[in-house]
Amino acid sequence: MLVLPEELTGREDDLGRKRRREWSIAEKRRIVAEANQPDANKSAIARRYGISDSQLYAWRKGLGSEADAHFLPVVTDEPPLANSDGSPGSIDIVLSNGHRLTISGAVDPAHVKRLLRTLAST
Repeated sequence: MLVLPEELTGREDDLGRKRRREWSIAEKRRIVAEANQPDANKSAIARRYGISDSQLYAWRKGLGSEADAHFLPVVTDEPPLANSDGSPGSIDIVLSNGHRLTISGAVDPAHVKRLLRTLAST
């Protein structure tokens, strides 16, 4: 019989009843990243963490693209373009978690980077 440590199986409440294990987003991302590795045995990974296969697949569906996302720097040598009416252009960014960011005019790139990181983690 496989005996899992308490941190994987949940905790007991004041009456001795088992509560569900609550996984943080960081823990879910780590497990999903492990399951997304080539040749990963998803069922074995689920068993190792004491979750069902269906729970792991639900996390992969919800976090899979996010766990695999990587940001690349954008560099341009050309000045920003303006609309035909002379007003500054804008850009819309839609993140995989549904957050949307619209940027108009001149913006500090470091500020945009901080905003994207914050929105991506929520």
